[in-house]
Amino acid sequence: MLKFLRIWMGVLLALIVVQFFLAGYGAVGTGALADNYAMHRMTGTLISVFALLGLVFAALARSGGKLVGMAAIILGLVLLQPVIAMISIEGTMAGQIIFGFHVVNAVAIPHVVVGVMTAAGKAKAAKDSGDSKGGVTDTPEPVPAG
Repeated sequence: MLKFLRIWMGVLLALIVVQFFLAGYGAVGTGALADNYAMHRMTGTLISVFALLGLVFAALARSGGKLVGMAAIILGLVLLQPVIAMISIEGTMAGQIIFGFHVVNAVAIPHVVVGVMTAAGKAKAAKDSGDSKGGVTDTPEPVPAG
């Protein structure tokens, strides 16, 4: 399940890259603003579904609370995106500042996704090696003399 979770998060990461492209495409489109961002909004909905299922898959992987917590952070950040877009008031300085957080939040999301992929990979490697602590031991490694 951990390998599947890593693949799932990889697909989510690819969708996020597409989302960045669509945001740029919408910003310089020649049509109506709502039409320019239609694909961006649709992809955002798809990303929300992938993030929710990623949280479910992280829980099913039974690899600890850290992985589930990170997947929950992804879902929270993704769900925050449309909220930020809705509460920003178009044409005002305050609205522009608030909407700036839409971009900052969008930059944070792929970093957490990569964190989940990395944590899942480490958990899988530890599980495959029979290490129940994920590679973390209580006793230090002996230092060779000389």
